[in-house]
Amino acid sequence: MIYVKRVVKPGVLVRNGKKWTKDILNATSVADRVKAVNKYQHDEIKDTLVDMFHGKCAYCESYIAKVDYGDIEHYKPKRKFPKLAVAWDNLLLSCAKCNGMGQKGDQWPKANDGGPLVNPCKEKPEKFFSFIFDKATFVSIVKPLNTRGNTSEKIYGLNKHVLVKDRNIFVRKLIYIAKDYHANPEAKSILDEAVKDDGEYAAFARMVKAIYT
Repeated sequence: MIYVKRVVKPGVLVRNGKKWTKDILNATSVADRVKAVNKYQHDEIKDTLVDMFHGKCAYCESYIAKVDYGDIEHYKPKRKFPKLAVAWDNLLLSCAKCNGMGQKGDQWPKANDGGPLVNPCKEKPEKFFSFIFDKATFVSIVKPLNTRGNTSEKIYGLNKHVLVKDRNIFVRKLIYIAKDYHANPEAKSILDEAVKDDGEYAAFARMVKAIYT
């Protein structure tokens, strides 16, 4: 997970956000409420989020397009916070696994339960996690640094088995490349690209660059 600067609110939300929120709060039937809430799925909103997150999941940093269409994720769950269903500051891009019922779903832990969850658009993730590669086990893990980090790691599933397996391959390759960082211009170029915001698993790429170059 890396910090992502939120871009300007999409025009469709500027024009319609207040009305859509009013419709949500004034809905008198479940069908009307669902119809009003689902306005957040507008293509312009989705496209803006895809660009803002560089096509990556806000939480695990996996490139979404190669395996899925991606979810418009509500940082604060829309079922618990209907007033924020179309609030721009509450919307992120997520993969189906991190956003699914097996992981975050509608969970929203309060402070006495280890929350709130880390918000990558408002906080620096490195204050809550360290990104580690264990040379002995060849495993790359997200290590929580505090209570909120621990809660967020578990609920977002930042160390899911399949995710760690894919991340391990990526990190091991980068470490090999990093050994030639100062001697090989191509190796330097590859690693410098990997640490950019649009790089998959950029948090781990930055760890590799900081430690192995």
